[in-house]
Amino acid sequence: MSEKKLNENTQDLNSTKTKLTSVSEEKNKISMELDSLKNDKSEFEKKYNETKEKLKELEPKVDTLKEEYDQKERELEEVKKNLQQTISDKYVEIQSLKDELTGQLDSKEGEIITAKNEIEAKNKEIEAIKLKLTSLEDFLEESKGAPQVIEKIRETMAHKGFLSDKELEDILANYLG
Repeated sequence: MSEKKLNENTQDLNSTKTKLTSVSEEKNKISMELDSLKNDKSEFEKKYNETKEKLKELEPKVDTLKEEYDQKERELEEVKKNLQQTISDKYVEIQSLKDELTGQLDSKEGEIITAKNEIEAKNKEIEAIKLKLTSLEDFLEESKGAPQVIEKIRETMAHKGFLSDKELEDILANYLG
């Protein structure tokens, strides 16, 4: 063979060797990555199984907690219902008391108005009685001088036999005025 061909073949061989080495290195790299992925997969499977086991353990607890939650919610609803009923009852009671007190207040206001009217009527009676009393007192004062006036009129008439208007006015002015 010719040297040229030999050189070409050597070059081809070297090139192929280089490629083969490169492919071999790539294969080793891929193999390492595959081993790493297998390890990762194994770890993930292990974690998955552990998690699955924990989930199996926790499921009854979750169910229990759910039941407790539902029970507490029912109890809360019952408490709300009772509280609403109590509030409603108290509202009715308050309204009833309010109506009763309003009725009593209206009644008392009516009594106060009646009492005021009675007081005003009594005050008017008192004023009328005061006026009568003052009038009677004045009359009594005037009446005190009446016997003296009558006596003076008798004297004058016994003496003169008659009484003039002027003499009557003087007698009244002296004894009553």
